[in-house]
Amino acid sequence: MARNWTESRLRNFITSEIEESLTLEYKSAEALDRNETKKKEITKDVSAMANSAGGIIVYGIREFDQTEKRHLPEKITPVDRRKYPREWVEQIIQAIRPRIDGIVIHSVNLSSGENDVAFVIEIPQSNTAHQANDHRYYKRFNFQAVPMEDYEIRDVMFREQTPNIVLNFLIEIGETIYDSAGKPSNSINLIIQANNNGSAFAQYVAVFLDAPVPILQTIENKLNVKDGGRFYRHRLTNLNQEYADAQFKSNFPLLRNMSMNWKIPLNENFDEFKSNDLTIKWKIYADNALPKEGKTALKEIEVVDLRKTRFQT
Repeated sequence: MARNWTESRLRNFITSEIEESLTLEYKSAEALDRNETKKKEITKDVSAMANSAGGIIVYGIREFDQTEKRHLPEKITPVDRRKYPREWVEQIIQAIRPRIDGIVIHSVNLSSGENDVAFVIEIPQSNTAHQANDHRYYKRFNFQAVPMEDYEIRDVMFREQTPNIVLNFLIEIGETIYDSAGKPSNSINLIIQANNNGSAFAQYVAVFLDAPVPILQTIENKLNVKDGGRFYRHRLTNLNQEYADAQFKSNFPLLRNMSMNWKIPLNENFDEFKSNDLTIKWKIYADNALPKEGKTALKEIEVVDLRKTRFQT
């Protein structure tokens, strides 16, 4: 999850109208306060994210009040770091029990004032259940933190005995190649990386990934076209190496803290579609772990241009 967070990146959430989701939540600066109610709310929101799929909470972006725009970011509301330093936020979060390992708090400087910041909190999915400082357990559901049922708490605690596969996406633009007629072209690939962040290895990993048809280089099997022709389903596994990284052999288990990659060729005119509201949908199966699903906006995927890298070196 870790990235370089800047004011420009935060403003992109607003201009691109990136909606809140299971793994993304916006909080205005007023959500930070030294009264006990607001402190409990912080531990509630952070623990709910860890108990669910992990994600990001941004303190310093306000949502719209209008019903039709709820959960969309309206504007940046600066946090005064003299009144609420990062260390204070960290101390509040440490009241969660057990403590959540791997949390990263980014303090993003804002141009509105010398002491104006936004806090971006990156929260990993945990391998156990965490309790807010009101002695309750919460999860993310429909953009909110809601209390967990007993069976849900038990399921989360069972994560420690199961693999936890997390997907990361990258778009890679290869260096320019010229054909015999001198016409330039570039290979553009969607890189899907599966990381096993769990405590147990995964003998079998399967990812059902639905990619928007317009961005793909080829449609290999029309039977895999879904949702009225809008998406094409790729079946990515550690058994079928059709899209896998060449260094992996068939039937290779995904060990703890290990990752593997798949590569899907994209349309050369990919840039024409990047600004559209297109998403990639995915569902992950791994051994006896509960299936996980989600979606990722195309415009939020980092692009690595190897042409520029080669030129600079």
